[in-house]
Amino acid sequence: MGCGKFPNIEAIFLAQFHPDLGPIVRLSVPEGAVELDEDRGYSGSNGIAKGDDDSNSRLAEGSVVSLSNSSSNLGFFHGGEQLVEVVELIKRPIQPKVSTATRSDKIDFNAIQALVIPKLPLFERLVTVNTGRFKIMCYPISIVGNYARNALIFNMCFAFDIKADTKCFGPVVKRVGCLLKELEISSGLLSGSGGERPLMLMMRQLVTNLNDHGECQIELDLSDFSQFMASTGISIKLFPYYGSPQEIEPYHVPIRTIDFEMVRVKSAQTVNQADIADDVLWDIALDRVMQFMDSVNHVRRIAKLANVRVETVVLALRHLDYYGCIALVDIFQFSNIYETQYRIMDIYRHEWLQRECYNYVTRDGAASDVQAEELVRLYSTIQKRRTVAEWVLENEVDGERIDVRRFIVFGVIHRILRRVHCYPVL
Repeated sequence: MGCGKFPNIEAIFLAQFHPDLGPIVRLSVPEGAVELDEDRGYSGSNGIAKGDDDSNSRLAEGSVVSLSNSSSNLGFFHGGEQLVEVVELIKRPIQPKVSTATRSDKIDFNAIQALVIPKLPLFERLVTVNTGRFKIMCYPISIVGNYARNALIFNMCFAFDIKADTKCFGPVVKRVGCLLKELEISSGLLSGSGGERPLMLMMRQLVTNLNDHGECQIELDLSDFSQFMASTGISIKLFPYYGSPQEIEPYHVPIRTIDFEMVRVKSAQTVNQADIADDVLWDIALDRVMQFMDSVNHVRRIAKLANVRVETVVLALRHLDYYGCIALVDIFQFSNIYETQYRIMDIYRHEWLQRECYNYVTRDGAASDVQAEELVRLYSTIQKRRTVAEWVLENEVDGERIDVRRFIVFGVIHRILRRVHCYPVL
């Protein structure tokens, strides 16, 4: 992992569509992180991977320069001292071989170039592709203008470990792509000569600072490109990714997952205003809703007790759910039916989860009479087609020592249990 909970950037490379060579890798950090199979023939759709600052990329010796539909000018293969017509190469059987990128554990540009330099529908869209042990995130850009083929196509690609959760990097990848587009339009950074040095500087700082600190401030000297942009600053920061909050229904019961009183004190300390009342620091509707969140009241009942519209309560709870401050469960009834899920193995493996369950489920004064092993065993006895009431009677659960409602709620929150809905078939 990189800085905190953010994944490490394994590599960054700038791919570009060359008017003569097709897709190429113009720059990469670290150098040589991207590799193309040089033995493979080039027909206008393959490029060469480079890590140096030479933007005038040339085909390596031993590759096909061009192909033409004319029978008198088919192109040639440069193989040492003699020239061999491409027609003869086509007749030769293809020898299977392992990709060079796979052998050297580098990014295989051949496998992903169709998505890195894509067709029109994928331009200015966030693209994620897996190849080998890498996950590539990119934001392809196409600028229409006075260029060799009437458009400049490029893509700044970020490479991560294939198992990394890269959702937090989505806004960063998009922002970098849009910044490069603006810099090209205003100063010709990518199409002009001498652009490799500032581009390489930016790429190196992105890798180093985002991996170490989760943010970076880049100062680029573009005086050679535009007098109005002699010093250009770029600020980028990583933020945790929060998924969209789920739809909240009137029958949902909000369960607190954090200590709101502690958050209230910390927010007051942040403002550092001793003469301001604590309730001024909170949204009025949110503060009123939280007063009636006791892990028993459902959304409609909270709205009635707080004298607030149901829609306002739902909006406040969606805000809390977005930041992971609450969990939502169904109304607890002894007629409900639950069943165990595969994550029941977590409570067998992790002692910290057993301790949390023990502290949350046991009633005050009876904690010493309940063993964590007993709670684990009780979860394993829950089966579908049995109501909670039937389960309590069958397993002789002592309600004075174990809070049955909290026991079920804890299992639902940690995905040990799930609610089973039964409907009559007519």
